Amino acid sequence: MKCIICNHSMAYYFSKEFNAFNLSTVDYWRCTSCGFVISETHANMSLSNWATLNHQYHSTYQGTEISIDDPRWLMRLQEQATILCDASEIGLISRNGRWLDYACGDGKLSELLEKEGLNLLKYDKYMPSKDDYLRDTDLTPGSFDFVITTSFFEHLTKRDQFDTVEALVSANGVFGIHTMVCEDVPKDPEWFYLLPVHCAFHTNKSMSLLFQEWGYSSSVYHVDSRLCLWFKQPGSDIQQKIERANLRQNKPEYIYKKGFVDYWK
Repeated sequence: MKCIICNHSMAYYFSKEFNAFNLSTVDYWRCTSCGFVISETHANMSLSNWATLNHQYHSTYQGTEISIDDPRWLMRLQEQATILCDASEIGLISRNGRWLDYACGDGKLSELLEKEGLNLLKYDKYMPSKDDYLRDTDLTPGSFDFVITTSFFEHLTKRDQFDTVEALVSANGVFGIHTMVCEDVPKDPEWFYLLPVHCAFHTNKSMSLLFQEWGYSSSVYHVDSRLCLWFKQPGSDIQQKIERANLRQNKPEYIYKKGFVDYWK
C-alpha cells in the first residue's frame, strides 16, 4: 500500500472496532515517511457504500443544533465566520471575490456569513438536492478566489480527491482549511477523532507536502477557530497585513509563517 500524499510505503498501524453504521473492524495504516494515516477499510469501500455511510452518519446531526461527536461544532463555525469577516476587512481575502464552501453540509457557515453581507457559495456532494447548492458542472477549476473546507480533509481516501478541491482555487486565490493536524497521529483506538466517517489523518509533514506541491507560499492560522489560510501571493504582503492586524485592540490575532503553519506540535 502506497501513501496517497507522498507515495512512500505504508505499514499497518492499529485497528478499531466500531459496530455502528455497518462498520466492524477498521484497519489504519501509517506512512513510513510523512506519517499520514489512512483507513484501509474505508479506502477499499465501494463508492455506493461510502456515500451511504456519509449520508447515514451526517444525517444524525445536520439540520439540528447538536452534534454529540463534536459539541463545539456550531461555536467553531461562528468563530470561523468571525475570522472570515475579519480577514476580508484586513485584505487577506477579497470581499468581492467568488467564495465557495466545498463540502458545506447543511450550509450553516454560509448562513452566518450572509448576515455579514458575504456570499459564500455552497457545494456538497452528498446533499445535492438543495436548490441553492452548486452542481458538479458549476465547479470550474480556478474559478474561485476563496475556497474553504471545514472538517473535510479527514474524509478523503484518494489523492485526486484532494487535488480536485484545491484546483478550484484561482491563480492568486486563498485556500481555507479546517482539519485535525498532528505532529504524530496517536496510535490509539480510543482517540476521539476516530469517527465512523473519518478515514484520513494528517501530520504537519503530510500537510506541508500538499502545501508545497500545490504552490502556496505562506499561511496564517487562527487558534480559536482552528482555521488555516493558505496564500499563493507573495508572503511579504501577507506578513505586513498580519503585523498590522495584530496591533489592533480586541480584534482577532493571527499566526503567520512563510510556508506551512505547523502550529499543532
